[in-house]
Amino acid sequence: MCLLLCAATGRELAALAPALFPEADALEEMRLIPVRLKGRKALACVIGVGPLNAALALGHCLGRAAAENRPVTAVLNAGLAGAFDLDALPLRALCLVREEIWPEYGLHDGRHVTARAFSFPLWRRGGVNGAEDAEVYDRLPLSGPEALPEFALKPGRMDAFTRCRSLTVAGVSASFDRARELWNRYHAELENMEGFAVAYACARAGIPCVEIRCVSNKVGPRRKEEKDFPGALQALGAALPSLNLL
Repeated sequence: MCLLLCAATGRELAALAPALFPEADALEEMRLIPVRLKGRKALACVIGVGPLNAALALGHCLGRAAAENRPVTAVLNAGLAGAFDLDALPLRALCLVREEIWPEYGLHDGRHVTARAFSFPLWRRGGVNGAEDAEVYDRLPLSGPEALPEFALKPGRMDAFTRCRSLTVAGVSASFDRARELWNRYHAELENMEGFAVAYACARAGIPCVEIRCVSNKVGPRRKEEKDFPGALQALGAALPSLNLL
């Protein structure tokens, strides 16, 4: 059993475990990095920013790991994200994502994108008699920490994470109108740029995907006090110990 730890950037990966990745800027994208977590062998990789990079990199790394006879059995995707409501999810909050949404796939009527108005699902899982829940359009459920091989949350540490939903975009929302539209249509608490792509690659490979995010900013235009990227990176360092991985 092998866990793959992934993040969009070297800085996010290094923030998870500074002792394992002391030179964040030297971490190359799409390269498998052998690590040890609680004495167990694992892998890590930087997947790049955005859904295209994430899908390409994760597919490459899963295939390479299998070819090298160390197939990945679970993926932990971790990084920063914007929150639509900082009162509900304040800066530096750690979040366990239970569903990823891809709001840019489907039929665009000039105002909104409606996934199921489009006759082509992203993927048919091969369900029985064409069952609707076997078709993947714009939503994917994610696994909980119990899916991580041989690892579990420390007793009493589930409160370290807030359960929420996240949506994945190719372009960061930078206007009030865009942020309001996404919130009103999907009611996801977070916005990120890689989560759905990672979850989708895992689903196609039959591998459970766990996603942890730390709030770094407000979605949309934000004042100085509505963002804290250095603080969020530092707070991300509590994720692995809380998951009993360090």
